[in-house]
Amino acid sequence: MTDSDSPDSPATTSNNVVKYALAVVTALAFLWLSFRETDFIGVLAHSQDIKPIPVFFILLSVLLGTFLRSYRWTLLLAPLRGESEKPIGQFNAFYAVMMGYAVNIVLPRGGEVVRLLSICKTERLPWAGVLATMLIDRMLDVALLAILLGLTLLFLPSEVMNIVPGLVTGGTVLLAAAIAGLCLLPIFGSVSKKMLNAPWLKRHIPAKLSSKLVELALQFDQGAGALRSFTRYPLIALLSVLIWFTYWLNFYLMVFAFGLEDKINAVKCLIIFTVGSVGSLIPTPGSIGSIHYLVKMATVATAHISAEHALAFATTLHLFTFILFPSLIAAVVFLYKWLIPHTVRT
Repeated sequence: MTDSDSPDSPATTSNNVVKYALAVVTALAFLWLSFRETDFIGVLAHSQDIKPIPVFFILLSVLLGTFLRSYRWTLLLAPLRGESEKPIGQFNAFYAVMMGYAVNIVLPRGGEVVRLLSICKTERLPWAGVLATMLIDRMLDVALLAILLGLTLLFLPSEVMNIVPGLVTGGTVLLAAAIAGLCLLPIFGSVSKKMLNAPWLKRHIPAKLSSKLVELALQFDQGAGALRSFTRYPLIALLSVLIWFTYWLNFYLMVFAFGLEDKINAVKCLIIFTVGSVGSLIPTPGSIGSIHYLVKMATVATAHISAEHALAFATTLHLFTFILFPSLIAAVVFLYKWLIPHTVRT
């Protein structure tokens, strides 16, 4: 590692500052797009009449979704330790995921670093292998989102289908590609390693770059160990579906909190959820702005309600599911870990 690659070097610090500034500017731009030409008083008025019981169940759904994600991660991490050794601690995995969520509210993608450092320290795992499991964790999410996008394109309202008839074909192709990607994911690392070691390819790639790419392929292959298990991969796939079901459930429960169940059924909610989920891929602090804009636009188009009503829905949903509830759960877990150190946690 050169001096310029060091996390504390001026070049790295400058790059991080630029990235964060761009993330903040992006968030502000999306917020401007969301709130422009909108009656702010109307947004507040719609936000004041939400029902508390569905909001409470959203808290439980957020908690369940985080637990399922951390449990899926323990399955991905298991091969790094070996079958004969102590299993990965569920609490440690949940703690790492929760701390990552909390940091992401302020620093986009910064939570991934905290999550990595936390689990490596508590479970004494190699960071390269853990990093590969986090990449696979992310790829599973992207694949599930692609499947949702494919399904959404197939279930769009007929008036939209008539305007853009190619959406059915596009949805089918995207759905098939995502499923194929999930099937190939377990062998991606080993196939990449073989390709990179092929003489015909080595002749066209610098030796230093080739060596680095082979190393990355080996790390990915190690992290994908759980996906090659005939018992673990189906469970990981099931957990992935359940995780995204809890995310959709957050949206659907908020529909009832706003009393919009007569305008937004389960299928329409799936469309709003899928479009809004694309916003979580945009690196803004706590997904601020991108979620507001996309959920607002999808809700207006799907439920045919006012922009103020849709923005109140999007803002409240984001506040509870991305900011308040993750922060609350993270604070409780943090206090439990550090104020009750003698408690046995597994």
